[in-house]
Amino acid sequence: MSGHMEVAAAELLWARSIDDHRLKYTTMLSDGNAKAFTAAQKLELYPMAKEECVNHVAKRLGSSLRNLVTNCSKRNIQLRGRGTGRLTKETMDQLQTYYDRAIRKSNTVEEKKAAIMATINHCY
Repeated sequence: MSGHMEVAAAELLWARSIDDHRLKYTTMLSDGNAKAFTAAQKLELYPMAKEECVNHVAKRLGSSLRNLVTNCSKRNIQLRGRGTGRLTKETMDQLQTYYDRAIRKSNTVEEKKAAIMATINHCY
């Protein structure tokens, strides 16, 4: 679905929720694209929260790591590490998987932070 269609759908659903159904959505599950959420908020119907999909959060970590490697190689910047422990495709995939698990299995923000740091230390 294109970005404009998502925005239009969000505006329609949120506006219709009160008028037609006397219903209030409290949370929007998002894929990281804030356009639909921003459009629904601009209607100023009622307060709502935005939550990120765990799959998309983990995917963005993997994408960011791959972009880091690409950008560094384009600029002739060497990432530290050779041989065991360097940032390879396998290591990036492993970090993404561990990150996903850390977020899913932890309950509080503090637990999530500790679990994420543990995955980084484990892979380091």
